Amino acid sequence: MAMESAALDAQNQGPTILAVCWLLVIIPGLMVGLRIWCKVGLSKRGFGLDDAIICVAWSLLLIYTALITRSVNMGVIGRHVFAIEDPEVIPPALKLLYISFVIIIIGCVFSKTSFAFTLLRIVTKTWMKVLIWFIIVTMNAIMWLCAICYLAQCKPAAALWNAELLATAKCWPTEVFEIIALVAGAYSGCMDVILALLPWAVLWDLEMKKREKAGIALAMSMGVIAAIAAFIKTSKLVNVAQVQDFTWFCTSITIWASVETGLTIFAASIPALRVLLVRIRSSYDRSDYPSGSYNGEEITLQAHKEGSSARSVISEHGISMTQEVTVEQNVAGVRRLDA
Repeated sequence: MAMESAALDAQNQGPTILAVCWLLVIIPGLMVGLRIWCKVGLSKRGFGLDDAIICVAWSLLLIYTALITRSVNMGVIGRHVFAIEDPEVIPPALKLLYISFVIIIIGCVFSKTSFAFTLLRIVTKTWMKVLIWFIIVTMNAIMWLCAICYLAQCKPAAALWNAELLATAKCWPTEVFEIIALVAGAYSGCMDVILALLPWAVLWDLEMKKREKAGIALAMSMGVIAAIAAFIKTSKLVNVAQVQDFTWFCTSITIWASVETGLTIFAASIPALRVLLVRIRSSYDRSDYPSGSYNGEEITLQAHKEGSSARSVISEHGISMTQEVTVEQNVAGVRRLDA
């Protein structure tokens, strides 16, 4: 029995928390850096609103991870509550944890909002734009409400992390915030799925190589993985108020919150990297597109359907529809045939 107790005392998930969380800061951070370089340095498109929002999201992810790191280094988070040698460090460590959860909720919704704004720039159908704006507004409203309620459920808020204040504090029934958190998490995950599927609808009508179409759509659909992370994290919140060993139990919530936000930032940055792929591919072989042309700035894929005048352009400035112009080149030069 003593050996079993000693084994439990020695258990520490802190190193796992730090390894996963910092990995999900570094890799998305590199992706955001490449995204900005591709848009500002290579394509000269400038720094857009979606770029600003994704930078804020990554900054909040960094702050979240820093707070989690501090709470782990205090010897609290990731360990069994009964194994913590100094009980006095528990309240300040839990305070950092609760604040970090509020920060990551906001960072998460910012990362999804950035991707939604990216989609707004490439969709052309009115119903898609209305749907995306609906997602942006409702998702932000629900997630911000969840963040506010997280700290507002007790008055004073310090009662959340200091058990000594619970006797005199006024707190909501535990089921109230649990329902809010479950609804917010489930809704966020569902919106991830919709945002991940929209690129397929956008690209469906474009006259492109199937390989190109599938590649772009798959890259922009990485948000499905973030949705899975959101659903897993949400499932961990069921009956969380009844958990006694919270410093140990919160490990999974901490990790999955980081996974959801980090993967969303990663996925939201992938489309902007296409300009880099175009540059790399063009430097090796500019003859990969038998029907169309490459001029150093864009790749033109012309439609081959009889009577079709539409074509798609994959360029450093995004995906757009243009009108096909037929030309004929001879020894005298180039003349337009459809004029």
